[in-house]
Amino acid sequence: MTNNHFLLLVSKKLSGEATLSELQELEILITTDPSLQQEYLLLHKFWEEHDHSNEGFVEDSLQKVLTQLDLKTEIAPVSFEPKEDRHGRTRKLAMRMSLAAATITALWLGASWWSASKSENTNRDLTNIEEKRNTKGVRSIIELSDGSKVWLNADSKIEYPRLFEGDTREIHLNGEAFFDVVKNPKKPFIIHLTNGTVNVLGTSFNVRAYSNEKIVETSVATGKVAFIPKYRNKNRKADTVFITPNNKVSYTLTEENIKLLPTEVVDDKAWTEGRLIFKARSLEDIAIELERNFGKKAVFLDDEARSYILTGSFQNNTLEEILYYLSLSKSRKIYYKITNNEFLIAVDSQKLQLNN
Repeated sequence: MTNNHFLLLVSKKLSGEATLSELQELEILITTDPSLQQEYLLLHKFWEEHDHSNEGFVEDSLQKVLTQLDLKTEIAPVSFEPKEDRHGRTRKLAMRMSLAAATITALWLGASWWSASKSENTNRDLTNIEEKRNTKGVRSIIELSDGSKVWLNADSKIEYPRLFEGDTREIHLNGEAFFDVVKNPKKPFIIHLTNGTVNVLGTSFNVRAYSNEKIVETSVATGKVAFIPKYRNKNRKADTVFITPNNKVSYTLTEENIKLLPTEVVDDKAWTEGRLIFKARSLEDIAIELERNFGKKAVFLDDEARSYILTGSFQNNTLEEILYYLSLSKSRKIYYKITNNEFLIAVDSQKLQLNN
């Protein structure tokens, strides 16, 4: 039995066109084959939770899934041969069955991604899990068992299996990382974040998802990436946003708002090459980046300085050098002082002297 035949039986049942013998055949299949039973339950649940009442949904869903996931040549929709009946229902039945066929194909493709995004890996084999945690001031490169590479930024943590098993490649990230994923259409690569999920087949992209920041960002260098946010409202259906090269998704957690924006991914991944690029960023945001990169705590002695908007580009510079050049970039001078554990920022030099 081919998988297309199984999908044909499922589509007939869900569309209400299955005969008694077809229902019996499907029942036998899902009863005797646990994997088919699991697939059927998944398709049935996905069917119930999505709007499939019109042809526009089917055509749009099928085209969108095939195009965005670049699977046009890898999965072919199932097809039906219409048969005449004595009641003249041929055309109507053929249209309904074609609709069901297209729908179940779209569901079959979409559901595999949907289920992956829902998975919380509660049954993970902890004996197969590695954890890499970078402290502030430390970056690292990790090669996964499938050959994929991960550049892990400072103050970031990643959990990944020593060996990928099953039908997916799943990891957990808290922080920032750049991924160069080896393509494997049969095993999607899934990144679980605190506030969302990133799904890919094979591509390179940057993910910034620190649990103590209010914005999650994913930008793409090559290939396509699907970002699925996690909403606080469990009844709200998660949107899947597809990202192409030199675009990024920005998900604001407080408002649960998603934006798709153009970007320069070479800038987003600049940190992997020891570069820090700040484009019209607040000094408070810049200070957070400097904390992570140099392992010293930022202390503002004047709240006014937090809102200063600055721009600068640095490569392999010391903290002293960066703060010096930033201090010259405003008409009103910024004063700073570096200690063993902190760097102090003020707009009044006397406040620095008082902290001696």
